[in-house]
Amino acid sequence: MLDLTLYVYTAAIVAYIVREIWRAKTMRWVAFGLFAGGFILNTIVVLNRWAEANHAPMSDKYESFVFFGWSIALVYLIFELVTIFIVKVHESRLGIIGALQGVLAAWMICSALGIDNTIKELPPALQSKWLVTHVICYFLSYSALSMSFSAAIVHLVRKAFVSDKPKEAAAAGTVVQKKKDYSFDKLAYIAVSIGFPFLTIGLITGSIWAKGAWGTYWGWDPKEIWSLISWLVYLTYMHLPLMLPKTNIKKSFRPILLSIILLIAFPIVLFTFMGLHKLPSSVDSDHIYAE
Repeated sequence: MLDLTLYVYTAAIVAYIVREIWRAKTMRWVAFGLFAGGFILNTIVVLNRWAEANHAPMSDKYESFVFFGWSIALVYLIFELVTIFIVKVHESRLGIIGALQGVLAAWMICSALGIDNTIKELPPALQSKWLVTHVICYFLSYSALSMSFSAAIVHLVRKAFVSDKPKEAAAAGTVVQKKKDYSFDKLAYIAVSIGFPFLTIGLITGSIWAKGAWGTYWGWDPKEIWSLISWLVYLTYMHLPLMLPKTNIKKSFRPILLSIILLIAFPIVLFTFMGLHKLPSSVDSDHIYAE
């Protein structure tokens, strides 16, 4: 089932790319359907693991990769549904974001395939009512923040290779549509505005959980430190639009600067999630996912 999930996510990536090139309306639904199909398969894997393990499937690396892939797909599909039915931008170029999100979801599933999936007994520290709340908040935040990362990439690529000036012959309606289609910097900020509160709740619930498990709210563990770093980076990003008008930085460069910050911020999130075990100090950490 996990192999099939990977194949369907890969097919969705191809469909989103074709959609961007072909621009046929039907391709939007084909790509969306494939991504939704991958999400459904991913959901079955998550629920099946939950039933077999008899605990929330987010306690080790295998379960976390699978759950992260699931949450990436969930958040993107919600974004696209909102775009279609609420914002009603049916010709939106959000599809290129779909391709990038599909790559991230497929990467998580592919990573899970290379990890031992043996069900293990939960250690005492993870036998807590805070496990589900804490981890779900973090993965939802990570998934929304991944949307901002993808949007920042597209925004910078467009700035480098595509002119923002509409053609003189373009009709006013076309110009409005163009603005809706290409506001990737605004999409990035919206994604962070959604992800940051979940990131904050995850940090707070983690501290409460730590108090119950280890007797202290904050122990300056490597995971705690890097979680705080990622939180501070996104806090800075959220406040910069209010601060930049008071500086001498050109208005045209401000969205570029914000996008560059997002290119730095999300790799910090990924390192916090899946790279901390490479640090020498992680040997004594109580928060690094078990292999």
